[in-house]
Parts: sequence; structure tokens; C-alpha cells
Amino acid sequence: MDTEGLSIPAAIRRLFGVDVAKESPLLKNKAMSFVRNKLIAVRKEPRVDRKAVYLKADQGPALHNALILNAVFPNPKDVKRIFEDERYRTDCAAVVRRLLTDRGSVLGEALQSGSSDKMASFLADTERDLRQEWMPNPFQVLPQVALGDNTTLLHALLAQAASLEPADSFLLAYLNGDWEAAQKLSSQISSGTPELLAIKTEIDRKLNEAHEFSELLNFFRKK
Repeated sequence: MDTEGLSIPAAIRRLFGVDVAKESPLLKNKAMSFVRNKLIAVRKEPRVDRKAVYLKADQGPALHNALILNAVFPNPKDVKRIFEDERYRTDCAAVVRRLLTDRGSVLGEALQSGSSDKMASFLADTERDLRQEWMPNPFQVLPQVALGDNTTLLHALLAQAASLEPADSFLLAYLNGDWEAAQKLSSQISSGTPELLAIKTEIDRKLNEAHEFSELLNFFRKK
């Protein structure tokens, strides 16, 4: 699907059938955040009042995939990291598989049967190029459009139960970057998938690095 030379709103309309001006200014803002953090390449043309922004060649798949991932991972920095960090991408694939595939969804009517698993499998295969290949889209309507500013898909999915399972609370803490809370919650998980265990290992590594750095700072302060 060719998007070269299109403005961001026109590209979103072609990719997802959404008129952002009428249906979802939030989706346009999310897309522009990927322009600002240089995940999406554009060219700018000066105008009297402001610069016009147009997609460069071969940016359609990246914009498409970034907005789908943003439905689950609301921080644009995290989405960019998925594109660039294979280990983090693998961890996020495990999150997608658990949240969208291994359990019933509060937004089940918005998910296309079988596409969630295909999305997770695509994400887990780091040989698949997020910049050049089209990731399966499990959403009939993007959650950014359906939910707006009210909540995120991640929190909607996790809040569907009266009380969160330890594994879900653990994943939520991990995605929020609360490493210490995630480590405490990981002790409540008696067993888990290899992906969950890999995330637990990654959290332990991050906390060890943080503690070593803190000890190094204290050492130099005492000098």
C-alpha cells in the first residue's frame, strides 16, 4: 500500500480508513510522536503559516506497525525501542501473546479471530522487518480510536478481571518501568512460560545494574 508523499492524516486514512480530523485527533498526535522521535521519516515543505509534513518512501509499513503496537504500548519511546531492541521486542511479543491471545478480551468484539496470535508470532520473529513488512492487524477498529484519551488497551485488558492475576500485575509493572514492584510480584509467580521467565531475568538484570551504578556513585561521593 503506497503512502509515499502523503500527509500523516492522508496516510492514516489510507492505512486504517480513519479520518483523524473527525474521528481521532489522538491517532494523528500519536503518529506525529513517531515523526518527532525519528521512527518515521518525513520530508517537510515550508508554508506561510507552518511546515507541511509528508511521508518519505517506504514508510507505510513502519507507520502501520507503530500505530498497531501503540495500541498496546502507549509510550512512543517503547514502540521505537521495539523496532530497535531485539530482546525488548521479544519480551513485548510475550506480553502481546498473553494479553491478546491467552485470555478473553474486554474488547473481544474489536479483535479479529486468529489475528492476535499472528501479530504475536510476527513480533516474536526478529527476522521479520518491522520497517518493511506489514504486521497483522488484529483490530477492526484501532483502540486509540475506540477508547480515545479515556484509557489504553493495556489497562482495559488488565482491568477486566475483578482482581489481577499475579502474572498480569507483574506484566503491568514491567511495562510501566517499575522494576522493583515487578521483581516483588515475580516472586508470586510459581510457574510461567519461557517468555515470562525471560522477562523476570531481564528485570533482575536491570535492577542489578541500577544497584551497581548507585553503589559506584556512593563510592565517588565518599572520595
